[in-house]
Amino acid sequence: MGEPVLPATALDHVGIAVQSADGHPLVEALGGVLEGRLMPSGVMVGSFGPGAALELVWPGREGTPIDRFLERRGPGLHHVALAVREPLAALAERLRAAGLEPVGEIEPSSDGRPSLFLHPSTTGGVLIELVETL
Repeated sequence: MGEPVLPATALDHVGIAVQSADGHPLVEALGGVLEGRLMPSGVMVGSFGPGAALELVWPGREGTPIDRFLERRGPGLHHVALAVREPLAALAERLRAAGLEPVGEIEPSSDGRPSLFLHPSTTGGVLIELVETL
């Protein structure tokens, strides 16, 4: 076997889609403090839990990607984020060549690191976020 096409080094976080973060049972159960940040897409994001490895994502305005997700699937697992130690710009071309299709462009993650989503139709049904951790 050669080098992996997707050289993930660790699980970065798990994203959970919700209609609203107010009083979410996981945040309450883990005793976390959730501070939401508005992303350019209009999605609100807040990290909590052990090592802040859990992330709630909810609509910050109408017509966001999370609105569409919630309409189709309801609340629940939205994405799994993997840490990669390779510039995403270079990695994206290899991923495309291997049949893993990016969604959109490289954009800042909720904490400002470069990130790129991979379409679930090319990853076995799971929306994957790659987060650059150079």
